[in-house]
Amino acid sequence: MLQWRLTSTLARQLSTRPVVESNKNVPKPFKLEEGKTYKWCTCGQSGIQPMCDGSHRKSGFVPLKFTAEKTETALLCCCKNTSNPPYCDMSHFKVIRGNIMKSFVAPKVATPADKPIVAARLPTYQKLEGMKTYMWCSCGASKTQPFCDNSHTCSTMKPLAFTPEKTKPRWLCQCKQTQDPPYCDGTHLDVEVQTAVEGQPL
Repeated sequence: MLQWRLTSTLARQLSTRPVVESNKNVPKPFKLEEGKTYKWCTCGQSGIQPMCDGSHRKSGFVPLKFTAEKTETALLCCCKNTSNPPYCDMSHFKVIRGNIMKSFVAPKVATPADKPIVAARLPTYQKLEGMKTYMWCSCGASKTQPFCDNSHTCSTMKPLAFTPEKTKPRWLCQCKQTQDPPYCDGTHLDVEVQTAVEGQPL
């Protein structure tokens, strides 16, 4: 049985939900070598599933380090909902079924009385140019997140114009719940945001 210790960060992330593209929910056969240590992706954003490629940085997730007890080809979880990480426990069937049901629910469009739409449950890392003015989407309806594409139709939710002083990459909010717009302040780690349906307001 795989033994692993939860760090304070990992313990917190268990109350949140990883973000996994619908076409990446199925488990993946992976050849493990006895005595070799691996880093299993927990956030669902890695491009080399099921292992970590560092995409989790500043997302509130940390990879799970484990050492293979024997050389074998194991079925590793990619849906990130397994109860026996990093191994698949067939939880992906529940995830796939849930995604199918969501496809029959029409997305809600924001109105003046609505809260902002949760465009995404994770922030986006953007290289910003100093002294250049950007328009950050505050309503969540834009298709060019995190920036505005004029999708807003209500006077109460206007885009936020901001001009960085220096050229450097920054994490920009996409859940639209930050208290420091346009920048991410970690609010996306709240259970309410991580369990929200993207494309709909909280």
